[in-house]
Amino acid sequence: MIATDIDGTMLRSDGSLSPRVRQALHDASEAGIHVVPATGRPEMVATDVIADLGLGGHWVFANGAMTRNLSTDELIRGFWMSPVVAQGLVVEMRVAFPGARFAIELENGMAYEPGFEQIVPVRPAIDPVADILDGMVAPDGSTPRVQKVLVFDPDRTVDELYRAVAETIGDHGVPSYSGLRFIEVAASLVTKSLALDALCADLGIDADDVAAFGDNHNDVTMLGWAGQGYAMANATDDAKDAANQIINNNNVDGLAIKIEQFLARL
Repeated sequence: MIATDIDGTMLRSDGSLSPRVRQALHDASEAGIHVVPATGRPEMVATDVIADLGLGGHWVFANGAMTRNLSTDELIRGFWMSPVVAQGLVVEMRVAFPGARFAIELENGMAYEPGFEQIVPVRPAIDPVADILDGMVAPDGSTPRVQKVLVFDPDRTVDELYRAVAETIGDHGVPSYSGLRFIEVAASLVTKSLALDALCADLGIDADDVAAFGDNHNDVTMLGWAGQGYAMANATDDAKDAANQIINNNNVDGLAIKIEQFLARL
């Protein structure tokens, strides 16, 4: 298996997918290797990459909260956060840092408070809600499946906010970040590595036979779990520390170069 992050790893810094990376991933798939993109993005925010890559099979979304087989349009596994837990986390964080605002990613959508649209590359195609707690109840009164709680605070750097969130929520969730100005909180224990390990069990693949590629804080567990973890040259220090090897950066097709080396040895 090849498990690869998207932003900062598969994609260049301008958000484009180079033809060389696309070809290398297709060549690996055709050689019988399971190619599994593993991203912090929810599926609804990854549709452009899904279309550009043109590769079905298994994808891991929302830092491990959801695994889908895009070839069969099948939900393989969801590590959902209880809406009660999500509400409790929001209340705790509001008390700890009153200036914070929130968004939530759901299985089939999202909700966000005003200001979130100013810190993401693409404005969500829905309007904000005054209180995120209202967004945790579907229009029909049901409670939707929550993938992640997102928290942003204009008065703190993302590193300061990460430390504050981690201290506040303890083991009630897993905080991470991936280069944007908010912290993502998944359900307790949920990471990319958890989702990939479960998928490997489904497919009969040992973790030693996985090559993982990443560049950011939310890739750390995946890079440490895989038999071979490769951090991009543009990666954060914690990602580099977790990896076995540092490879060329995303803007010079480092992912493709390493995959081409794999395939040359087959």
